[in-house]
Amino acid sequence: MRFPRYALVPAPGDPARHLLALCADVAGLFAEPARPARVRYELRGCEPRGALSRAVAQAVVEGTAPFGTLVVDLHGTGWALADTRVLGMRGDVVTVEAAGEPHRVDHPPDPVPCGNLIRVVPAAPEEETHTDVTFVGCSPRGELRDALDAGADDFREVRYRGLTRLGNPHHEDEAGRITAWETSARHRGLVDLTLSFPRTRLVPPETGEIWDLFWRARPAEPGTWRRFTGAARGEWLDRAAAHGPHGAPELVPGATYHLDGTDIVDEDSFRCALGEAVLGPGRCFRAGGAGAIGAGAIGAGAIGAGATGAGGIGARAIGEELSGATVVWHHADVARACLGVLPYSGRRPATFQELVDDLTAAGVRLVLD
Repeated sequence: MRFPRYALVPAPGDPARHLLALCADVAGLFAEPARPARVRYELRGCEPRGALSRAVAQAVVEGTAPFGTLVVDLHGTGWALADTRVLGMRGDVVTVEAAGEPHRVDHPPDPVPCGNLIRVVPAAPEEETHTDVTFVGCSPRGELRDALDAGADDFREVRYRGLTRLGNPHHEDEAGRITAWETSARHRGLVDLTLSFPRTRLVPPETGEIWDLFWRARPAEPGTWRRFTGAARGEWLDRAAAHGPHGAPELVPGATYHLDGTDIVDEDSFRCALGEAVLGPGRCFRAGGAGAIGAGAIGAGAIGAGATGAGGIGARAIGEELSGATVVWHHADVARACLGVLPYSGRRPATFQELVDDLTAAGVRLVLD
């Protein structure tokens, strides 16, 4: 198959070690994902300490206490519960409510030791939590091919990968159980595989549009990033990062760059606009060299005070890349009014002045227009 866009691979813990299928396309994947259902759990044989102990005390007084991500250690294995609220404690049993199912984590820092983690409300039926997604034009391999050749009606849970035109994975996530297959009407000699796909793992349509834009090469049209907002803009930066620095223009000391600040309203739009102004369309800065911001940095790393997130790059590091250059920031009043004031959760975003101070401290001459 030439230029498959998706691959199906074994789920974690599956004894299979090899690729299960290459697929030409997908139908039904791009839709607004459902919010994870709130689920109540009991942490039995639990030893609350630190932040959890304080949350338990608050819940006893107030009836509930927010906790965020809770990681428990069950006999040496870490399990994380997202968006957790502590509801109370009786004996050695702590009752919590969390978003969705727990997921396994390796080497978690300071997990809470527990004897068991019990779901105390029944799971919703699959027809409410899953939907059909069909991977089109698939070439089965290994155990999946053997199962289909033997006449199997279904196959165990798998994961899917989104692929670039060169065959490199750019995204991987849970896909669910293969429930049906049939000869592909659009792709001779191949099959279409239908999966019972978790509604919470559906991909927003804007993300699918971004994957299409970057599938063959980075977009060459200036301002493409302006089509996207919110989390989609972070996805755009991730795809720009995945293409790396190849072909990026060399940064020339003493050069002058013109930054269009018309749409710079947050950190992501600043990175998009500055990356395009200096490096060209479809590019952004990354730690360790010009060309991209490390994937996973988006929305996680603080710009102010030179701070960075996981794999990300702060304004001071960008400034060090541009040290000696002049950046003429047109319509800087937009960023001055917007940066650092939008309602973010987790950390405070950098203000306009913090960003300016970091750039100038690193040796960038800023002209605010």
